[in-house]
Amino acid sequence: MTAVANRPLASWLLLLSGMVTGVTAGAAAGAAPAVQMSLYDRLGGEAGVTAIAATLIDRVSADPKLGRSFKDAGLDRIKRLLAEQICDLTGGPCRYSGDSMREVHAGHHISQAEFFGMVAKLRVVLKERHVSQGATNELLRLLAPMKRDVVEPAPAAGQ
Repeated sequence: MTAVANRPLASWLLLLSGMVTGVTAGAAAGAAPAVQMSLYDRLGGEAGVTAIAATLIDRVSADPKLGRSFKDAGLDRIKRLLAEQICDLTGGPCRYSGDSMREVHAGHHISQAEFFGMVAKLRVVLKERHVSQGATNELLRLLAPMKRDVVEPAPAAGQ
C-alpha cells in the first residue's frame, strides 16, 4: 500500500488518539468518567436478550442443515436457558441454571459446520436487531470458548 493510500487510516488513528488524549485529560482534570453500559444493556436488556435467544433457536431449529439436534427438543426450555446464559455472560442480573455445554451437547455429534452455521445465524439476528458490530464481537468472544464443549465429531463408521 502506498503512503497516500494510508492517509485515511493515519488520519483516523490521529483523530482517535486525540479523542483518547482528550478523554484522559478530562478525567485527570476531575471530570466524571463516562459509564460504560454493560453488554447486556447494549443487547437490549431482558427483552433484547430474550428476543435474540428465541429468534436464534427458531431459525436454527427450522434450518434443514442445522436443526437435526433440535428435533424432539423442548424449544421453549432451550430458548429460556439460552437467554439466561447470554444474560449471565453479558453482565445481566441472571445466573445460568442449566447444565454445562459439554453435558447438554454430548452425543449430538455437532460438527464445526453446524456450530459455525449457528454463529452465522446469530450474526444475522444481531444485525437485524441493530446491535453494534462492537457488541456483536464482544458477545461472540464470550461464546467462542464454548465451541470445544459443543463440537463433537461423529463416531467413525463401525463404532
